[in-house]
Amino acid sequence: MVRTSPLKLWLRANWFAPLLVLLLGIELAFARSTDWSRDGFAEKVILFDLCLFIPALYALCYRHKLNRRALLLRTIALALGGIYIASKLVPADAQVLLTDLVWARNAGWLVIVLIELAVVLVTVKLVFGGATTEEVAAKSGAPLWVARLMQLEARFWKAVWRFLTGRG
Repeated sequence: MVRTSPLKLWLRANWFAPLLVLLLGIELAFARSTDWSRDGFAEKVILFDLCLFIPALYALCYRHKLNRRALLLRTIALALGGIYIASKLVPADAQVLLTDLVWARNAGWLVIVLIELAVVLVTVKLVFGGATTEEVAAKSGAPLWVARLMQLEARFWKAVWRFLTGRG
Protein backbone atom coordinates (compact mmCIF):
# COMPACT_ATOMS: atom_id res chain seq x y z
CA MET A 1 0.00 0.00 0.00
CA VAL A 2 1.36 3.41 -1.02
CA ARG A 3 1.03 6.18 1.54
CA THR A 4 0.54 9.72 0.39
CA SER A 5 2.58 12.33 2.19
CA PRO A 6 0.78 15.01 4.23
CA LEU A 7 2.18 17.69 1.89
CA LYS A 8 0.68 15.96 -1.15
CA LEU A 9 -2.67 15.62 0.62
CA TRP A 10 -2.59 19.31 1.57
CA LEU A 11 -1.65 20.34 -1.98
CA ARG A 12 -4.41 18.20 -3.42
CA ALA A 13 -6.97 19.85 -1.14
CA ASN A 14 -5.53 23.39 -1.39
CA TRP A 15 -4.12 23.59 -4.91
CA PHE A 16 -5.23 27.23 -5.12
CA ALA A 17 -2.51 28.44 -2.70
CA PRO A 18 0.59 27.53 -4.76
CA LEU A 19 -1.24 28.47 -7.97
CA LEU A 20 -2.00 31.90 -6.50
CA VAL A 21 1.68 32.51 -5.79
CA LEU A 22 2.54 31.53 -9.36
CA LEU A 23 -0.22 33.69 -10.88
CA LEU A 24 0.72 36.74 -8.80
CA GLY A 25 4.33 36.31 -9.92
CA ILE A 26 3.17 36.18 -13.53
CA GLU A 27 1.05 39.32 -13.01
CA LEU A 28 4.03 41.15 -11.53
CA ALA A 29 6.28 40.12 -14.42
CA PHE A 30 3.59 41.13 -16.92
CA ALA A 31 3.12 44.52 -15.27
CA ARG A 32 6.85 45.23 -15.21
CA SER A 33 7.39 44.23 -18.85
CA THR A 34 4.35 45.99 -20.34
CA ASP A 35 4.41 49.08 -22.49
CA TRP A 36 1.88 51.21 -20.61
CA SER A 37 1.65 53.85 -23.33
CA ARG A 38 -0.82 51.68 -25.30
CA ASP A 39 -4.60 51.94 -25.12
CA GLY A 40 -5.24 50.32 -21.72
CA PHE A 41 -5.33 46.69 -22.84
CA ALA A 42 -2.83 45.64 -20.17
CA GLU A 43 -4.94 47.23 -17.43
CA LYS A 44 -7.94 45.22 -18.63
CA VAL A 45 -5.89 42.01 -18.64
CA ILE A 46 -4.63 42.59 -15.10
CA LEU A 47 -8.12 43.46 -13.85
CA PHE A 48 -9.59 40.36 -15.51
CA ASP A 49 -6.96 38.10 -13.98
CA LEU A 50 -7.06 39.59 -10.48
CA CYS A 51 -10.78 40.31 -10.17
CA LEU A 52 -12.38 37.47 -12.13
CA PHE A 53 -9.98 34.65 -12.99
CA ILE A 54 -8.23 34.27 -9.62
CA PRO A 55 -11.47 34.54 -7.56
CA ALA A 56 -13.09 31.98 -9.89
CA LEU A 57 -10.18 29.57 -9.29
CA TYR A 58 -10.56 30.11 -5.54
CA ALA A 59 -14.28 29.32 -5.73
CA LEU A 60 -13.53 26.23 -7.81
CA CYS A 61 -10.94 24.97 -5.33
CA TYR A 62 -12.99 25.49 -2.18
CA ARG A 63 -16.55 24.97 -3.47
CA HIS A 64 -16.96 21.68 -1.56
CA LYS A 65 -15.00 22.71 1.55
CA LEU A 66 -16.77 25.93 2.54
CA ASN A 67 -20.42 26.77 3.01
CA ARG A 68 -21.91 29.00 0.31
CA ARG A 69 -21.95 32.15 2.40
CA ALA A 70 -18.32 31.87 3.46
CA LEU A 71 -17.25 30.99 -0.08
CA LEU A 72 -19.14 33.95 -1.53
CA LEU A 73 -17.74 36.43 1.00
CA ARG A 74 -14.19 35.22 0.54
CA THR A 75 -14.47 35.22 -3.24
CA ILE A 76 -15.82 38.78 -3.23
CA ALA A 77 -13.08 39.85 -0.82
CA LEU A 78 -10.51 38.28 -3.15
CA ALA A 79 -11.95 40.22 -6.10
CA LEU A 80 -11.84 43.46 -4.10
CA GLY A 81 -8.27 42.68 -3.13
CA GLY A 82 -7.61 42.19 -6.83
CA ILE A 83 -8.70 45.78 -7.49
CA TYR A 84 -6.26 46.95 -4.82
CA ILE A 85 -3.36 44.85 -6.17
CA ALA A 86 -4.12 46.03 -9.70
CA SER A 87 -3.92 49.64 -8.51
CA LYS A 88 -0.38 48.91 -7.31
CA LEU A 89 0.66 47.07 -10.49
CA VAL A 90 -0.73 49.54 -13.04
CA PRO A 91 1.10 52.88 -13.11
CA ALA A 92 -1.05 55.82 -11.99
CA ASP A 93 -0.95 57.56 -15.37
CA ALA A 94 -2.16 54.37 -17.12
CA GLN A 95 -5.12 53.77 -14.79
CA VAL A 96 -8.43 54.29 -16.56
CA LEU A 97 -10.78 51.57 -15.32
CA LEU A 98 -9.17 51.47 -11.89
CA THR A 99 -10.07 55.07 -11.15
CA ASP A 100 -13.69 54.19 -11.93
CA LEU A 101 -13.57 51.16 -9.61
CA VAL A 102 -12.33 52.90 -6.46
CA TRP A 103 -15.88 53.48 -5.21
CA ALA A 104 -16.78 49.79 -5.72
CA ARG A 105 -13.69 48.66 -3.85
CA ASN A 106 -14.41 50.95 -0.89
CA ALA A 107 -18.13 50.12 -0.76
CA GLY A 108 -17.39 46.40 -1.06
CA TRP A 109 -14.85 46.48 1.75
CA LEU A 110 -17.31 48.34 3.95
CA VAL A 111 -20.01 45.71 3.37
CA ILE A 112 -17.58 42.84 3.99
CA VAL A 113 -16.26 44.44 7.18
CA LEU A 114 -19.82 44.90 8.47
CA ILE A 115 -20.74 41.29 7.66
CA GLU A 116 -17.56 39.98 9.28
CA LEU A 117 -18.21 42.13 12.34
CA ALA A 118 -21.64 40.53 12.66
CA VAL A 119 -20.03 37.07 12.32
CA VAL A 120 -17.49 37.95 15.02
CA LEU A 121 -20.24 39.10 17.39
CA VAL A 122 -22.23 35.90 16.84
CA THR A 123 -19.07 33.81 17.31
CA VAL A 124 -18.13 35.62 20.52
CA LYS A 125 -21.66 35.09 21.83
CA LEU A 126 -21.41 31.37 21.00
CA VAL A 127 -17.97 30.96 22.54
CA PHE A 128 -18.74 32.85 25.73
CA GLY A 129 -22.22 31.32 25.90
CA GLY A 130 -20.87 27.81 26.42
CA ALA A 131 -21.62 26.30 23.00
CA THR A 132 -19.83 23.09 22.09
CA THR A 133 -16.77 23.16 19.86
CA GLU A 134 -18.74 21.62 17.02
CA GLU A 135 -21.48 24.26 17.31
CA VAL A 136 -18.94 27.07 17.29
CA ALA A 137 -17.18 25.59 14.25
CA ALA A 138 -20.43 25.02 12.35
CA LYS A 139 -21.98 28.43 13.01
CA SER A 140 -18.83 30.51 12.62
CA GLY A 141 -17.40 28.67 9.62
CA ALA A 142 -14.10 28.26 11.45
CA PRO A 143 -12.16 25.00 11.35
CA LEU A 144 -12.57 22.75 14.38
CA TRP A 145 -9.07 23.49 15.70
CA VAL A 146 -9.75 27.26 15.52
CA ALA A 147 -13.04 26.76 17.39
CA ARG A 148 -11.12 24.91 20.11
CA LEU A 149 -8.64 27.78 20.36
CA MET A 150 -11.49 30.28 20.59
CA GLN A 151 -13.02 28.32 23.44
CA LEU A 152 -9.69 28.10 25.24
CA GLU A 153 -9.26 31.85 24.92
CA ALA A 154 -12.82 32.42 26.17
CA ARG A 155 -12.11 30.26 29.24
CA PHE A 156 -8.94 32.25 29.86
CA TRP A 157 -10.76 35.61 29.71
CA LYS A 158 -13.58 34.30 31.89
CA ALA A 159 -10.99 33.24 34.48
CA VAL A 160 -9.27 36.64 34.28
CA TRP A 161 -12.63 38.38 34.75
CA ARG A 162 -13.50 36.20 37.75
CA PHE A 163 -10.08 36.91 39.27
CA LEU A 164 -10.39 40.67 38.74
CA THR A 165 -13.91 40.84 40.12
CA GLY A 166 -13.17 38.47 43.02
CA ARG A 167 -15.79 35.92 41.98
CA GLY A 168 -13.45 33.01 41.58
